[in-house]
Amino acid sequence: MVKIEINFYSRKPLYGFLSNFHRCPQIVDGVEYPTNEHFYQAMKARDRKVQMWITRAPSPYLAMKASKKCLRPGREMFPLKEWDRMKVEVMLKGLRAKFKDPHLRNRLLATGDAVLHEDSQHDMFWGKKGKDILGKLLMQVRAECIEEEK
Repeated sequence: MVKIEINFYSRKPLYGFLSNFHRCPQIVDGVEYPTNEHFYQAMKARDRKVQMWITRAPSPYLAMKASKKCLRPGREMFPLKEWDRMKVEVMLKGLRAKFKDPHLRNRLLATGDAVLHEDSQHDMFWGKKGKDILGKLLMQVRAECIEEEK
């Protein structure tokens, strides 16, 4: 039997809610983030003030740019090797928080057993043209939601 595949990217309609750029406030460790992208990018900083600065970025794109380009890795940012070891767990924590929202949770559950892919043309880690880690984590969170519903 052929599995249904859902490809998403950005905040485009229908499955855009799966994107980290989808605007839906989420609370992680007592802090509210406008998007999962804001949370993920803020966690690259060791310094709480820098985290809050990234969290207040006007868009998820600018939060991403702030952590990648505006701030030079140094004492305020995690070294790349250290970040690489922790980034999947950070993303998973953010996704779990995001899908605590009942509306988003129901939409995620409505994807059934479809295979989820971030259809990024450039991201060889999170996207389907590479390791497809974001899709795998979303399916993990969906499975956790299903278990919680039982």
